[in-house]
Amino acid sequence: MRLTKRSKYAVRALMELALEDCSSPLGVYEVARRQHIPERFLEQIFGDLRRAGILESHRGAHGGFCFSVPPEEITVLDVVELLDGEIRPARCSAGGTCYIADSPLCTTSKIWDEARVALEGVFGRYTIAEIAAEERENRAARSDEVAEADEEDGARTEAATASLTR
Repeated sequence: MRLTKRSKYAVRALMELALEDCSSPLGVYEVARRQHIPERFLEQIFGDLRRAGILESHRGAHGGFCFSVPPEEITVLDVVELLDGEIRPARCSAGGTCYIADSPLCTTSKIWDEARVALEGVFGRYTIAEIAAEERENRAARSDEVAEADEEDGARTEAATASLTR
């Protein structure tokens, strides 16, 4: 089982929407620009999320997308299963059938089931709101680092200018 770009982009885009606290709708272009996602692809993803009832769209000059379900209630698992389908590391996991014709389920099917349960547990543990909160903290920390570096550069520039004027 491989996650597609579709579900990975969707989680990033939903996180970006959640960062805005849904104060006003955010356009696809802006989300795509901020997250470096191809705009056309994101339009398709947002269309699927709208049809699934996760997002709602608003038309007009100040239109765009916002959540129709609180981001605290949307997990990564919800998004992955919606866009990529059920998590199944092997055909025989989750009650499926063996890929070998006329073969009973073998002992390895329990390994694939365990892997499926583990993935569902991890993906189900993280909500879009939690991811956005962590991203907000990371962005604030990066902003603080940039401000500190700018202050250090300014001090060095002042020192260099002062030594030249003496």
